[in-house]
Amino acid sequence: MARVVVHAATSLDGFMAGPHDEVGWSFKFGSDEMAEESIKEIGSVVLGNRGFKDGFMNEDTIPYGGMVKVPQFVVTHEPRKPITMGGLTFTFVDGIQPAVQQAKVAAGDKNVALLGASIDQQCLRAGLVDEIMIHVVPILLGEGIRLFDHLGGRSMELKRTAIVSTGEVTSLRFRVLK
Repeated sequence: MARVVVHAATSLDGFMAGPHDEVGWSFKFGSDEMAEESIKEIGSVVLGNRGFKDGFMNEDTIPYGGMVKVPQFVVTHEPRKPITMGGLTFTFVDGIQPAVQQAKVAAGDKNVALLGASIDQQCLRAGLVDEIMIHVVPILLGEGIRLFDHLGGRSMELKRTAIVSTGEVTSLRFRVLK
């Protein structure tokens, strides 16, 4: 069965986006073998409606969720019929748990990748996450959107399963102990 994976680049001070949602800083440091391998493991993607509108309405700015042609599940309070754009099919689902469940079925034996801080945080709060993969880039942003904010005081124990340091990026992979 599919595993649900938080997969994000963060600054050394824990931000996954700058104060105005900018993420371009994370791409200028390149990637490593863990990041490249993890792309091959993606069987479906869950993202928020805001991420869909901001990133997918312009095909020139499709984030990593669009790098692989897999089903995309958009969490929204206003579900509508699926649409296909840029070779990707987007299914609009009301609620994080139904979206993750549908994404797991679609992913088969591959992973469900989560896209965006809010989606990551909702899945962590709901206990839906199986793995966390973080690519730490050597920059201090000072402010912005933190990956691990708004977890509702929930404590989670993790087991590190891999660490890779290539070039300037250090990647960490953890299994969430349940």
